[in-house]
Amino acid sequence: MERRKKTAPRSLRGIYSAINRQFPEHLAQCRAFLRQKSISATGEGIRETAEMVGSFIEDLGGTVTLWGNPSFPIVYGRLDRGCPRTLIVYGMYDVQPAEESNWMSPPFAAEIHHVSNLGECVVARGAVNSKGALCGLFNALKTIKEEDEIPLNLIFTIEGEEEIGSPQFEDFILTHREELTGDGVVDFDFSQDTKGKVSMHLGLKGIVYLDLICRGGKRGGPTETSLHGSVSAWISSPVWRLIHALGSLTDRKENIKIPGFYDNVDSPSKDDIRLLKRLEKTFDEKAFLKEMKSLCFKYDRHGIGLLKRGLYSPIININGFHAGYDGSGTKTVLPRRATAKIDIRFGPKMEPEEVQTKLHNYLVSQGFDDIEIRIRDSYPWSKTDFKEPIVQRMIRSYRLHGTEPEVWPIATWAAPYFVFSRNLSLPVVSGGLGHGGRQHVANEYMAVKGLKDFEMFVATFLYLLASESRD
Repeated sequence: MERRKKTAPRSLRGIYSAINRQFPEHLAQCRAFLRQKSISATGEGIRETAEMVGSFIEDLGGTVTLWGNPSFPIVYGRLDRGCPRTLIVYGMYDVQPAEESNWMSPPFAAEIHHVSNLGECVVARGAVNSKGALCGLFNALKTIKEEDEIPLNLIFTIEGEEEIGSPQFEDFILTHREELTGDGVVDFDFSQDTKGKVSMHLGLKGIVYLDLICRGGKRGGPTETSLHGSVSAWISSPVWRLIHALGSLTDRKENIKIPGFYDNVDSPSKDDIRLLKRLEKTFDEKAFLKEMKSLCFKYDRHGIGLLKRGLYSPIININGFHAGYDGSGTKTVLPRRATAKIDIRFGPKMEPEEVQTKLHNYLVSQGFDDIEIRIRDSYPWSKTDFKEPIVQRMIRSYRLHGTEPEVWPIATWAAPYFVFSRNLSLPVVSGGLGHGGRQHVANEYMAVKGLKDFEMFVATFLYLLASESRD
């Protein structure tokens, strides 16, 4: 719900005015940043983008190290202002591939289009996930430096492999454990929906992403090459075998059938229940379905029952399935290989190793021991307490901008927040004003007005966090 704006401190009002004046330059800077490709799946433009991010930090007076694999470096920056508070900033500069054919303009042109009900939007891969917000953060910091002084110490941990599972990030964190101390961690991001409502998440589910691969062999099927489709009269199909294996994992309601899989599913805490009861009053189920372009939920539940099931129960999702011929014409073949891409998501207190072991043991017990499990990447879950001071500062920052955030105890998406919350025992928050959408698909966008609102929110949060260090 909307709240009446409180009056911002004089120093912040000056920053807001400067952001308004400089916004055409800020928008141009973001569009230039989005034009620089940074596709972690192929490595295209990754090193060049890391160097751009490093230059943003150096322009603020910070020091920068490009750590780890030189082709996929983590940008490690420090800005020591000698202030009482230190904030660690997490971010990502890599993006997904942009191979879809239906972009309204080239995916790395960062053109501005009018989008119905949203106004002017920048359309580009990475606009919302997450280079648009990352550049907006540095725009805000540059303005603060020019108009005043950055009010706290900053440590930047910006990676270029989030979209491929952050393979170096935990090693980086553990290597620099003694240096990574502060009052908390923030991942600045656009957090408003198309109606302007803010969602704020205090945790993330864990994830295991894997391939299931079935080949012809002792259990049947061609071993060296695909065969004419008529041979399926005599030779079994690896495709059907994989389909049967997948079908054994869940029932028709997508409840997981692996024995013992739910044994360590954690129930919501008392604090989480309080948040869910508040959320039940504001979560608009019809609006959510409309936003997701869906007609109904897969669970016959509503209110707090729907929220509990969606947020705390593990799920198995099939991202893609490939086998044999998929051209436009007719070709009858008996494929020798079938592959499914799977993600399994889970909350506290399940762990990736447990998920992998239970899946493997179940497939073996069902006679599918020939199906290869190839783990791509995984993240453990993450959780931050609602009472943490940094959480309360972010909520107050939203309120200063006239918005009451909808606080979710956990989210269903994944990111490597666990390295901070579990390895370093630091609270993690993510958020910011602004809106974007269509992540991972064609015509990804961010609202131009939302970028300006986002930059002002960043300034508010930083000043509020710094000023309250003296309370």
